[in-house]
Amino acid sequence: MKTLSSSNKTRLKQYSAVAGALVAQGNVNAQVVATDLNPDVIVDSLHAPYALDFNNDANPELTFFVQHINGSSSTQGFQFTYDGGIAGVQMTAGVSLVGAVGTGSSSTSFQISALNNGDPISAAGNFGTSSNGALGLDLIVDAGPLGQIPIQQGNFLNQSNKFLGAKLAAGANTYYGWVELSVNSNASQITIHGYGYQATANTQILAGEGGNSGLELISLSDKVTIFGTPEHVNINVTPDVIGANVSFVSMSGQTLKTEKLTDVNNTLSFDDLSTGIYQVVVSNGTETTTQRVYVK
Repeated sequence: MKTLSSSNKTRLKQYSAVAGALVAQGNVNAQVVATDLNPDVIVDSLHAPYALDFNNDANPELTFFVQHINGSSSTQGFQFTYDGGIAGVQMTAGVSLVGAVGTGSSSTSFQISALNNGDPISAAGNFGTSSNGALGLDLIVDAGPLGQIPIQQGNFLNQSNKFLGAKLAAGANTYYGWVELSVNSNASQITIHGYGYQATANTQILAGEGGNSGLELISLSDKVTIFGTPEHVNINVTPDVIGANVSFVSMSGQTLKTEKLTDVNNTLSFDDLSTGIYQVVVSNGTETTTQRVYVK
């Protein structure tokens, strides 16, 4: 498998990160910094690779690229040629991704996992690095008398709005993050929708946590589900969370009001809040979950 050539590496350009939304999580020492890319970033043959810098320290942790690959090779004396494309990601030192060793023809390679919204990213995950960084691979192998053989690999290939889970090592500390992206059916285009990271060291983050992937039902933990509409917010909790506090926090960090959850199903009105985006913060004293909602 070909990797990026030195000439292609020189084309890497660092894009300015869009301002992140800092999510204050009450008295719990946990902060999620999320960035919604608007418009989405497109990586294809017409656009340069995208260097993603989770914390805006001018040292990108990930670089997303697409590349046309072709060539010839042999196995056990049998010659073949190949032609196609790869959509991938390069990792800097100290960065690893959620995944697993593949099966079949990919049994010796690390396959990057495509996570769903709300999946946990933590020390309990299986992290590794991939030699080719393939999110999606689409090849046609010309095996001569055996004919042409299509090969498609990669958990992100032909998938929309899936999440990449990342672990970032910084000295003795570890930070976790996510990237929301889509890859088309022939690995010729990556669309990056947004990203986020947990700014508190050694603390779990959920895929999509703090992000802006819609104000529909989003599970922020195993115990709390927050669903926002322009007029009110529904907060459904397990019985042991009844009595927890729910706060409405402005994007500037000001707590505007705090109430208690009195049932497993709670509907709270936005009547006394002006139009804008707010953080709904639920805290039971030991755990905090947060969701952005739009108030009209």
